[in-house]
Amino acid sequence: MDKEIRYFVNGWSFRLSFATRPGYDGDHEDISDGDSYELGEYENSEEALAAAEAFISTHGNEVNDEEDGIGSVIYWTVEVERRVEYKENEWLPCDESGRIDDGYGNEPNATVAYLSSLEGSREERAFELAKNEYLAWLEHKADRYTTVYGYMD
Repeated sequence: MDKEIRYFVNGWSFRLSFATRPGYDGDHEDISDGDSYELGEYENSEEALAAAEAFISTHGNEVNDEEDGIGSVIYWTVEVERRVEYKENEWLPCDESGRIDDGYGNEPNATVAYLSSLEGSREERAFELAKNEYLAWLEHKADRYTTVYGYMD
């Protein structure tokens, strides 16, 4: 008898910001972990994908102005992962056929879908514009800089 494959949906919030700190390795984007959400387990990939898309569609990006720097963006991701029951109530990532390794001890790619509210969004474009202008300002190539919020119009 084949083992049953299930589809697990999990979501996360992240904070994207940009920092320049003396004494560190220069400028960097900082992606901080936020909250995580278990959004359920489903018998088929279609139901799992529908749940993932519903989650992303109801969780919009949030732009935050801060005292220093360019501000930040809170965004959401959701992942649909395929798993098989290894032991009672113990689910492991698996491939399409239910295998939990590739024969060499490597875990298979069990990700069915990965969605991000940031990818291709106007908040992502505003963040990149603000970051580039801020870098130019730091290098004295610009007289001022605008925050992410300022680029949202």
